[in-house]
Amino acid sequence: MEIGEELMSWLKDDKKEYTARLEFAIKVWQSLDFVYINKYEVICKWLLDTLSNENAENTEELPIAQLQQLFGLRAQPGLVDVKTKINLMRVILKRIEKTENVNLHAHPQLLQSLINFELVQDALRANYDLLMCSYGTLFTSYETMLRNSIDGDLSQPRHADFILPLLQQMRDYVQRAQNHKKLLKAYTYAALQPLCQLLLQLRQHNLCCFDQLAALEQQLTESLPIRDVIARIAQQPQLHVRLLLLESLLLNQRFDNVHLDLVLRFAFGKHETNPLEQSLSLATHALESLRKHNISLQFQMSNKTTAMEFVTEQIFELVKEHKDEHLGEVLMMLCAALRLNPLLLEPNVYQITVWMLTKPKRTDKELCLYSDYLVQLLDMFRRLSSAERFIMQLMKSLREWLRNYELQLPGSDAKRRRLSTDKNATSIELNLYLELILKPHSSVSSVPSDRLAQTWPSQTAGAAFTRLVSHLMAKPSIVIWKMLLHTFSELLQPDTPSVLPVNLNFAIELQVSLLCQYLLGTRLAEQVQHHQAELAQGRRHMAQVLQQFGRHLLAREHNRSTMNAFLECVDRATSFELLLSYYWPDGLAKSEQEQEELQLPYKFLPSDEWELIQQRVHNFGKSTCRQRLQRLELQLLQTNWLLLPNQRHESCPDALLELVPPQLLGHLSRGQKQLRLQQQQRRHHQQQNEDLLQDAECVELLALQLLQDYADTLKTEKIKGTLLAKQLQLEGDETKLSAALRQHCGSSKQLTLPVEATNELIEALQRLPLAQLMSSIKLRLWLLIFTLHHDVRRGQLKEQANQLLDQLIDLLHFGKPLPICSHFPQLPELLQLVPIEDASNSWRFYEMLFGRCIRRLTAGGESFLASCAEHFREQLQQTRTLQLVERRLLLLAIEALSGASGVQARRMQRHLQPLLEIYGQFVAHKFRSAKKPPADAAEFVQHTLSGFAVYLSSCINRAAKLQREQLDEDKKKQQLEQLEEKPKEKNYKAKKRQEEQGDEEEKSMELSSPESEKSTLIDENLRRICKIYIGHSLNYRNVHAIKLLNVALTHREQLHLDQDEIEFVLDSYWRQLNADIEAATLDIQGIEPAIKLIIGYKTNEDFLLLLRRLSTQLEGMQRPETEAQHTSLQNILILLQLFSKCSLSSIKGAMLNEHFELLIGNISLRLPGVGDAAYRNHVVRLLEAQGALASNRTVPLTGETLDSILGTMLEINIKRFIIAGGSLDDFLVLHAGISENLLLLLRQHGTLMSDRAAQLTALCQDLVEAIVCYRSDRKQAQNLSDRELDGLAELALKLVTLLAGIAAGPQALAVKRVAPFLLIFTIKQMVTTERPTTLFEKIKVHLDRICHELISLCDHRAGHFILRSSNEAGARMYQNLVKEHDKYHKFRGKV
Repeated sequence: MEIGEELMSWLKDDKKEYTARLEFAIKVWQSLDFVYINKYEVICKWLLDTLSNENAENTEELPIAQLQQLFGLRAQPGLVDVKTKINLMRVILKRIEKTENVNLHAHPQLLQSLINFELVQDALRANYDLLMCSYGTLFTSYETMLRNSIDGDLSQPRHADFILPLLQQMRDYVQRAQNHKKLLKAYTYAALQPLCQLLLQLRQHNLCCFDQLAALEQQLTESLPIRDVIARIAQQPQLHVRLLLLESLLLNQRFDNVHLDLVLRFAFGKHETNPLEQSLSLATHALESLRKHNISLQFQMSNKTTAMEFVTEQIFELVKEHKDEHLGEVLMMLCAALRLNPLLLEPNVYQITVWMLTKPKRTDKELCLYSDYLVQLLDMFRRLSSAERFIMQLMKSLREWLRNYELQLPGSDAKRRRLSTDKNATSIELNLYLELILKPHSSVSSVPSDRLAQTWPSQTAGAAFTRLVSHLMAKPSIVIWKMLLHTFSELLQPDTPSVLPVNLNFAIELQVSLLCQYLLGTRLAEQVQHHQAELAQGRRHMAQVLQQFGRHLLAREHNRSTMNAFLECVDRATSFELLLSYYWPDGLAKSEQEQEELQLPYKFLPSDEWELIQQRVHNFGKSTCRQRLQRLELQLLQTNWLLLPNQRHESCPDALLELVPPQLLGHLSRGQKQLRLQQQQRRHHQQQNEDLLQDAECVELLALQLLQDYADTLKTEKIKGTLLAKQLQLEGDETKLSAALRQHCGSSKQLTLPVEATNELIEALQRLPLAQLMSSIKLRLWLLIFTLHHDVRRGQLKEQANQLLDQLIDLLHFGKPLPICSHFPQLPELLQLVPIEDASNSWRFYEMLFGRCIRRLTAGGESFLASCAEHFREQLQQTRTLQLVERRLLLLAIEALSGASGVQARRMQRHLQPLLEIYGQFVAHKFRSAKKPPADAAEFVQHTLSGFAVYLSSCINRAAKLQREQLDEDKKKQQLEQLEEKPKEKNYKAKKRQEEQGDEEEKSMELSSPESEKSTLIDENLRRICKIYIGHSLNYRNVHAIKLLNVALTHREQLHLDQDEIEFVLDSYWRQLNADIEAATLDIQGIEPAIKLIIGYKTNEDFLLLLRRLSTQLEGMQRPETEAQHTSLQNILILLQLFSKCSLSSIKGAMLNEHFELLIGNISLRLPGVGDAAYRNHVVRLLEAQGALASNRTVPLTGETLDSILGTMLEINIKRFIIAGGSLDDFLVLHAGISENLLLLLRQHGTLMSDRAAQLTALCQDLVEAIVCYRSDRKQAQNLSDRELDGLAELALKLVTLLAGIAAGPQALAVKRVAPFLLIFTIKQMVTTERPTTLFEKIKVHLDRICHELISLCDHRAGHFILRSSNEAGARMYQNLVKEHDKYHKFRGKV
C-alpha cells in the first residue's frame, strides 16, 4: 500500500471521531518527519469528500476550531490542484450558508481565515466569482451575527478591527486584478448587496464604513463611462443598494461638475419602472447625501441653468405629481430639501405649504413628517428674518384656496382610519434596510389627530411659531399682531366672502390657534414705554374682535370646537392683558381709558351675553369646554387680586390656593396651607401632595393631619387611654408635650390598637421627608412620634414600635442635633419610655442619643449627664455592682465623652470624671481579690474593655498632675524658707504677705485633693487589674484592646510591665495575624493599628526575618489563578503597604528599603492579566504601597528602589490598558494612582527624581496618550458619555498638576532637555489620533495647559526644532500655543 493510500485509510477510519481525524490531518500537514509530497492533496480531497457528503455525521455542525487551525497553516499553492481547492471552498461556503443560528460568532472568523489561507490564494486570484462569493458569504454571516448579538457584549471583537481590514483587503484585490470588468461583474452579482446590508447594520452599532464603500466603488468603476455607472445603479434590484450606490457616486463625483450634472438628472429624473421608488426615494436620498457630504449646487448645468434651479424645479414637479397619493414620501423629500438648503423651496414655498396643509394625513407617520416640515419651514423664515412676510403670504394663499375649494379633512380618528385604508393610496414598503437608511430623516413623535392638528399641530408647529414670535423685535411682532386681528375680523363679518361657508369654522379655529400662539410668545409687554400707542390700539382692536367673535357664536347654533376656541382665545388675551398690567413700568403714565381697560379685561361683552355663553357651555359643552370656563372664572379672581393697589401685602384669595405654584407656597399663611391640603386630600391628588413636600410647614401639616386622622380612627373605634389624642391638642408647645410624656412614662395600662391603621400611618410617615425639616418643626414632630411610639409599645405591637423607633433615630441622626436632654433631663424616665430590650432597636436609640446630643453638649446635656452619674452611683451603692443595662449605658457615655476633641473635650472633662470614678469603683470591686480572680473575669473584661483604656489614661494623667502639683508646692516652700532667712526689718510686710498667700494655697490644695483623687494614684491593685485586662483581651482586631495596649506600653514603667510580658502580648497578636493571613483576605482598616504597634516594638532581627519570610513566600508563589492564590498575593500587598506606613527606626527603614525593591519586582512578575477581575485590586494595592513608602520620611529611599518603583509604573502600560480589555473604572483608578504617586515622589524625593528625567518623561507620555487615545481605543464607537468625560477631565487635571509641579520644582532643569520631545509627542497625539478626546473642550483645556507648562520649560532654541519635527497640523497648533503662552501664560509676576 502506498503512503498516500495508507494516509487516506487513516483519515477514512470511521471508528474514530471526525474531529480526531481532522486533528490528525493537521498534525500530518505540519509534520516535518512525514515527507510525503502529496499529503496536502490527499488531505484536501479527504476534506472535500467528507464535507460534501450529505449523509455523514459531521453535516450537523462544522468543526470550526480545527478548520480554522488548518487554514492558518502554511503551504505552497502549487501543491494542490486548483480544481480541488475551488471545490473545497465552494463546499465550505455552501455548508455555512445552510447553517442557521449555530456558531454565529465563529463563522466570520472561519471565512476570514479561509480567504487568507495561503494555499488557496492562486485559486482566488484566478476565479473572481469564487472570491466575491467568499466575501459575500462572509458579509452575510457577519450581518447575521450582528442581528443576533446583544448590545454591550464585551466578549465580541471590535467591529472596526474586523471589518476595516476586510474592506482594505478587497481594495488590494481590486488594485491587483487583471480584468476589472470581470471582477466588477462578480462583485456586483455576489458581494455588493451583502456588503451594503452589512454596512447598514453596522450603522446600528455606531460604526460607519461608508467612506470605505465609496473608495471601493471608485476603484471598481473608474474605468467605466459615467453613463454606464449610472445604468449599473439603475439595474440594481434592491432599492437600498441603489440608494447607497447613488450616495457613493455623488461623493466620488463631487468635484466633477459634468458628471455631477448627469448624476443629478438621474436622481431627480423620471423613470419607467416604478416611478415612485425611482423618483421620490432617490430624490430624497440625493438631497440628504448632498447635505451630508457638503456638495455644492452652485455650478452651471448643460441646459444653461444652475444646479440649484434644476433641483428646485424638479422638487416642485415631484410634489405636484405625487402629493395626492404619496404624501408621506413627498413630505420626507421636502424636509430633506429644507435641511440641505431652504432656498430650494423659496420660489414655490407658499403653494407647496398650502398643498401640504390642505391634504388629509392618513397615518401618524404623515402627521409627524408634516409637523417636522412646518417646524423647519418656520425656522427657515426665522433665519431669513422675514417672519411677518411668511405669515401674511401664507394666510393670503390659504384664504384663496379656502375661497375656491372645499376642505376635505377627517374630523375624527375613525374617518382618518378609513382614509388610511383607502385602496388608491400606495406607499413604499420599507424593509429593514430601507428603514435604516430613511430612519434618521424622519421624526418619531406622537401628534394629536384632531381636525386642527391636520393643518396646524400646536405641539410642534404651534410651539415653533410661539418660539419664532418670542425672538422677534417689537415692530415685526406688532405687524403680525395687526395682520392676525385684521384677517380674523374679516372672517367674522356676516356672510363673509373670504372663504366658503363650509370652510368657515375651520378658518376661524386656525385663526384662533395662531392668535393664541402669538399671544403666548410675544414680548411686547417688555417694551411698553417704546410702543405705548401701538399697544393701546392693538388691545382695543383685539377687544373688538373678541366681542365680534362672541356675538358670532351666539348668533349661530352651538359648535363645541368653535366655543372651545373662543374660550381659549379669551384666556390667552386676558393673560396678555394681565401680564401687561402687572408689569406696567412704574414711571410710565396711563391714560384713563387704558387704566379702565386694564382693570376690566372681561368687559368686551355685556354680562347677559356672558351668561348665555356660560349656559351653552354648561348645557352642551364637554369636559374640556367646562374646564376652560372654570379656568376663566379663576383667572377673573386672580385678576382682581393682582390688580389691587397694594397687592403684595394682600393675602391670596382662597379660591386661588390650588393655582399657587409649589415654589410660592411660602407666601401663604398656615391656615391657607391647611386649607389647600384639605382640598387636595378631598380630591386624592397624589401628585399635588408631592408638590407640597417642597415646603417645610406643609410637611409638618401633612404629618399632623396623618396623626389627627389616626387619633380620629381610635376615637371612632372607642379606644381610650391613648396619649396621642391629648398631645395633639398641645402641638405648639414642646415643653407641655415633653411634660405630659414624663408624667405618663410609668403608665402600664395596655391598649388594643388597630394594626392595619397603625401600619398605614407608619408607612405614610416614612414617606414624608421629616429628617430634612428645620430643628424647631422637627422637634415638635419628634415628640409627637415619640408619643405615638409610647402608645404603640403599650399596645404590644413590637414590630410597629421598632419601626417608629427607627424613624426617631433617623430624625436624631440627620440635621442639627435636637435638644432632647432639655425635655428629658432624667435618665430613669427615659429608660421607662424606651426600655432596653433584646428584640428592639433601643440600643441604637441610646447610641444615637449619646453620640449626637450628649457629645455635642446640646441644651440640657449637663443635667442629663448629672442624672446619669447619680443613677449609676445609686445602683452601685445598692448592689455594689452594675446590671447589664447600666453597665452598657455607662460605657456608652464614657465612649461618647472621651471621643470629643478640641474645646468640647475640655468642657466634657468635668462630666467625664464622675463617670470614670464610678467605672473605677465598679471594676475595683469586681477584682477586689488579689489572690483569686473571679470565674467570669474573661467575659467581664470583654464587656467592659471599651472604657478601661480611658479610665487608665485618666488615672495616669491625674497621678502625673498630682505629682506636678506636689513639686510646685515643694518649690514654693523652699522659696518661703529662703525669704525667712532675710532680715525681718526689710521684708516684714513681704513675709507676712507670703505667709498669708501660703496659707491660702495650702487650704486650696487641701480642698482640691480629696480622698477620691488620692485613690486614683497608680498602685499595685491598678497594675494588677491592668494586666488582667491585657491578658483577657488578646485580640488584635479589637480596637479597644489595641488602644489599651498602646496606653500600657506608653506608660509601661509606671505599670511595671517587663519586656517578657510585652513580647508575649505582641507574639500573641502576631500569631493571630499569621493565622488570618493563611485563612482569608485581610481587612486593612482593622489591622492597621495592630501592625503599627507590632512593628514598632519588634526587634530589628525579628523585622528582618519577617521581610525575608515574605520574600520566600512570594518566590514560591506562581501567577495566581485560583481565588486562594489571589488572596495570598493580596495579603502580601496589604502587609507591604502597612509596613510602609509604619514609623521605623533608621535600621528598620534601611531593611524595608532593601527588601521593598525585591518584593515589588517579584509581585510585578506575578500580576494577572488585565482582563482578570482581580488585576485592579492587586495593582491598586501595589500603587498604594509605593505611595506609602514614598511619603514615609523614616524610610531612606535609595536610587535602586526608586528605579524599581518607576519601572513598575511603566510595566502597568496604562496607554494600552483600554485596548487590552480594561474597564473604565479600573482605568480611572490606575491612571489617577500613577499621577498621584509621581507627584508624591517629586515632592518628597525631588533630588533623586532630578536624575530620572527619562523615566519621568516616558511615564508622562503614557499618561498623555492614555487620555488622548481613550476614545479610539474603546470597544464602542459612540460618543463619550458624561461620566467618561468627567473622569477623563479629572485625570487630565491631575496630569496638569503633575507637570506644573515639574516645571516649578528642582526637576525643571533636568526635564528641560526632554521637554521639547514631550511637547512634540503631546501635540502629535492631539492632531494625528483618530477621534481624539481633545475634541471635547472639557478635556482639551487641560491638555492645552500641559502644553503651556512644557513650553515654559523649553528655551528659545527648541522652537525651530519643534517646527521641523512636527507635521503641518502640529506646527500650526504649536504656533497657536506659543502665541497664547506669550499672551496669557508667560508673565506670572505682579503688576
